[in-house]
Amino acid sequence: MAGSLCLAKSEIAFPAGRKRPSSDAMDQEQRGGVGQGRLKQKVHYLFRQLGNAVKEDPLHPVLIQAVALAMIAGLFFHMAAAAVDSTGSNSTSAVDASNMDAANGSHSAKRGFFFDESSSVRGAGDISIKGKFNDYAVSSRGWMKGSGSISLESIRIMNKAGREVDFLQKSDLVFAGGLLKNKKSMSLPLFEKGRGATVSERFNLSHVDKSETDMIRSVNNYNNTMIFDAALAFEGLWNIKNTKGWSMSMDKRNEVYTGSFQTQKRIEFNDSNILE
Repeated sequence: MAGSLCLAKSEIAFPAGRKRPSSDAMDQEQRGGVGQGRLKQKVHYLFRQLGNAVKEDPLHPVLIQAVALAMIAGLFFHMAAAAVDSTGSNSTSAVDASNMDAANGSHSAKRGFFFDESSSVRGAGDISIKGKFNDYAVSSRGWMKGSGSISLESIRIMNKAGREVDFLQKSDLVFAGGLLKNKKSMSLPLFEKGRGATVSERFNLSHVDKSETDMIRSVNNYNNTMIFDAALAFEGLWNIKNTKGWSMSMDKRNEVYTGSFQTQKRIEFNDSNILE
């Protein structure tokens, strides 16, 4: 025959207006009652011993009573000190533990920042734009200036958490009726265990219709990515260059176009598959 187990929980009702004591308070009250009973037993024992002493030696009752009071006072002081030491040590341990947990949490948290910027500009006149983001793991800087009719929409996002750094930039640019100059660069210093990589661009244009996405990401010395992805139609001079490494081991590619062109260009550096 199948059996079943049923667990029931009993509750004790307390009069209205009276709070139900917690389990810790009830335990403390019980311990206090036990301590008071033991104290009464010790006091009665002392009085019995002192009474016997008075019967045997009635010449010194005052001295015996003084000794008894001193013993009782010492007993009270000993019990009070023990209680304070017990509660104090417990509270101190709890405070130390909470402080240690807070310290560990602050050390384990990653420090960093987040930045998000979006812009939209349409009009005609003088133009001057500068921007820079510099970190030991990634770097981006550039400027653009000129005079004419412009439509520009852009976003820029930077996120840093500990050693991990992310940079993303997108833009849609249309310019005509004047002259527009630009120079910018992106760098990834930790690429290939410190060899480094850079993409740089410059132009001097009378007309341009351009869409561009730039992304730089660095996790550590062995996980770094940089992407330059652009599509444009222009009249004037456009120069794009990328380099890897430095000094004698440097790899370069340099392209210069002067005239009227339509082009698409994508450059990617990625060392995440390189073994240590």
